[in-house]
Amino acid sequence: MTRRRPQAFSLVEVTIAIGIFAFVVVGVMGLLPAGMRMRADSAAETRGVLISEELFAAVRAAPSLGSVVVRDGPAMLARNNQTISITNNVVVVGYPSQTTVPYFLWGGDRGAGTPDSAWVQGQMPAGAVVNAIDTLARLSATNLGGGLYRVNVEVRAPASIPLANSRPSTFSTLIYSP
Repeated sequence: MTRRRPQAFSLVEVTIAIGIFAFVVVGVMGLLPAGMRMRADSAAETRGVLISEELFAAVRAAPSLGSVVVRDGPAMLARNNQTISITNNVVVVGYPSQTTVPYFLWGGDRGAGTPDSAWVQGQMPAGAVVNAIDTLARLSATNLGGGLYRVNVEVRAPASIPLANSRPSTFSTLIYSP
């Protein structure tokens, strides 16, 4: 009578299997930060597109670039709409997280501070809740001649960090305004 050896894995086989498994897990874990960063970038760009389309729609609906009506949230001077001029001004609009409804405008006589300081330094106007504003959009128009304007919207988030540390997304369209 012959004795059969019990069927089992040897210590060497188990060690090799654990090593291969650990190698695969470490590789997959290394991809997670890159995937999370790409997801955040994609979400920010999608939000930028929505904000720019909303601002472009307001510009297209205006009778002239000197009287663009931008709807706003309840924190903006207790009014439902703001009339802005982008003919000779740069206008910076502040948005709270997860919304495309602006809460603060800088430009012309709107808000404290200047649009440039708001855009470059992330400086919020007096009375703004800094944590509430997480995205800034800069709206400007360049006269190309003959009533044709290039309207630019630059969107950047988070708003509380200086421009040098952020990467704004730029969107442009052409508008005819006699």
